[in-house]
Amino acid sequence: MSTKLKKHYDTSYKKKEDPQHDPYAMRKAPKVPAICRKCLAIYADKRWHFDNAQASKLAASPRTQKLVCPACQKIKEDYPEGIVTLKWSHLKDYDAELRGLIANVEKRAVSVNPLDRVMKIVKRKKDLEVQTTKDRLAQRLGRALVRSYKGKAAYMWAHRDMMLRVTWEGPEEEVQSKAKPKVKQKAVRRTSQR
Repeated sequence: MSTKLKKHYDTSYKKKEDPQHDPYAMRKAPKVPAICRKCLAIYADKRWHFDNAQASKLAASPRTQKLVCPACQKIKEDYPEGIVTLKWSHLKDYDAELRGLIANVEKRAVSVNPLDRVMKIVKRKKDLEVQTTKDRLAQRLGRALVRSYKGKAAYMWAHRDMMLRVTWEGPEEEVQSKAKPKVKQKAVRRTSQR
């Protein structure tokens, strides 16, 4: 006679403790529209956005609450949530293009969420390091680099998904320039006339 004891397994090991916990997130949302003192981002309707016309009006109003947005706090205290490292032997040759790509990806991200920003771009010995305020922006940069220049990107999340390190290694074969290839002209056969 055997009796089976039913074991109750807990799936708590699968649950993340609090992946959305951001130490710089606002604990209490202001009831009136607020504006960031540094970047003039506006907090209204439970979200951050940029609007130059509305920002000038809110900055002049005495009722508007003036504070520092989470992105400006992270930049001030040097707290990146994403680090993208670019490793490539042709890094010097394509430095301006890569910085332009980074600026374009940041511009698209800021139009959706002003808290997604590039904090700084640091030139190391042979590498280029981009620090971002959000891990999503670092992920977007990695995908954009692979899409534009090929190569390989490795994504490594830290404990509790609070930080992302992206390492992009560029292709080592000869990179084709974006200019159109020259078309060979047909040789014109000349005949002698007498």
